[in-house]
Amino acid sequence: MNATAVYVGLVLARVGAFAAVAPPFAGRTPRSVRAGLAVALAAFYVGVVGLRAGPEFAAAVAELDSVGYGVALVREALLGTAMGFAFGLFLIPARVAGEFVTQQVGLNVSPQVGPTGDSAGALTNLLETAAALLFLLGDFHHVALATLHGSFGLFPLGGTALPRAAPLVDGLAVAYEMGLLLAGPLALCLFLLAVTLAVMARAAPQLNVYSIGFTLQVMVVLVAGLFLLPELVGAIHASVARSGTDLPRLLGG
Repeated sequence: MNATAVYVGLVLARVGAFAAVAPPFAGRTPRSVRAGLAVALAAFYVGVVGLRAGPEFAAAVAELDSVGYGVALVREALLGTAMGFAFGLFLIPARVAGEFVTQQVGLNVSPQVGPTGDSAGALTNLLETAAALLFLLGDFHHVALATLHGSFGLFPLGGTALPRAAPLVDGLAVAYEMGLLLAGPLALCLFLLAVTLAVMARAAPQLNVYSIGFTLQVMVVLVAGLFLLPELVGAIHASVARSGTDLPRLLGG
C-alpha cells in the first residue's frame, strides 16, 4: 500500500472523529463545517508533521494488508473519539447544574435546542453558553488543539496503544460532582423557599401558598442568580479550567 495514502487516511480518521464528537463542532454545526475542519487539520498534519513518519512507518506500511489497515483506522477513530469526549467534559458541570435547577423549578416543560444540539431548559442553555464562552475567553481551546497535536507523539500512527478508560471515567465523575457543587447555592435558595412555604401553609392553610409556588421559585432563581452571578461565573470558569488542564492527563499523557 502507498505510504502517503495510508498516512492521510489514518490522520483523517483521528482528526475527523475528534471534529465529529467534540463540542462545539458537534451538534448543530453543519456537516460541511465539520468536514472542512477535519480536512484542514489533516492537511496541516500531512503537510507540516507528515515528514516525522520516518522509514519505520514506510516499512510497516509495506507489510500492511486491508484488514490491518481497517483495524488501524478503527484505532485512530477511537483515539479521536476519546479526545473529543475528554474535550467535551468542560460543558458537563454547567449542564448538570442547569438540569438540576431546571428540574427543581419546573422549567423543563418547554425545552429549547442548546449550543450542543441537545434539547434542554432555558437555564441549562444559559449555563452551557456561559461555559462555552469562558472556555474560549480562557484560550482553553488552544489546550485542546495542543492535546490533539501531542497525541501524535503519545499515540503514534499505526501503533497499538489506546487511552486508558479509568482517567476518562474519573474525569466524568469529577465533572458531575462539580456540576452539583455549581448548582448548590441555587438549590439551597430553593430549599429555603420550600421550607418557608411549608411553614406558611402549616400556619395559615387558608392562604394556599402553594398556588403561587411556581412563580416564587422562578423569581427566587432569577434574583439569587443575579446576586450570585460573580460566584457562578467564577465556579464555571474554575470547572472549565480544570477540564482544560486535565485533558492531557485524561488521555494518559
